[in-house]
Amino acid sequence: MIAVVTAATAIVVITGCSGGSRVDSESNGAVSTAEARQSVQDIVDRTASSLEGDWEVYSGPSVEQCSKSDGSDGAAYRYIKALAKPTGEPETDIAVVEKLWEETGITTQPYESGGDDPILGLRGAGGPTTSISFLADTRRYTVSATSECADGDAVEMQRNGE
Repeated sequence: MIAVVTAATAIVVITGCSGGSRVDSESNGAVSTAEARQSVQDIVDRTASSLEGDWEVYSGPSVEQCSKSDGSDGAAYRYIKALAKPTGEPETDIAVVEKLWEETGITTQPYESGGDDPILGLRGAGGPTTSISFLADTRRYTVSATSECADGDAVEMQRNGE
């Protein structure tokens, strides 16, 4: 169980908050922190809902500092949900998630950990996220995502409990 969560965290750190902020075509401005939070929460919740089981919030949405494309600091949200006792087949569930993400504008890439009993999954970027991962271990599934980098002071937001 800890290995799966550690692997999920490693993927988020590796793909991390790489900066850049989405330009909203209607307002022609950067995404707000409220939009960033809502979009990451929506895609993680939609991913979890696409698969059977009693998913629980593992972490977040929590704010963290990121770098915007202009080099200035911003705020992004990370959100993780976990399913303790998956009932599906990992390969089938990965295909369901891949279809959902691609329909949402997320570019996907298969993931497989090393070792004798590798954990399968999917990584993605784009759409409403900077990075997203789905790990389909037969013992535990996790969905973890980081929002786009938005205007905001993450340190101040953390102090205020946002």
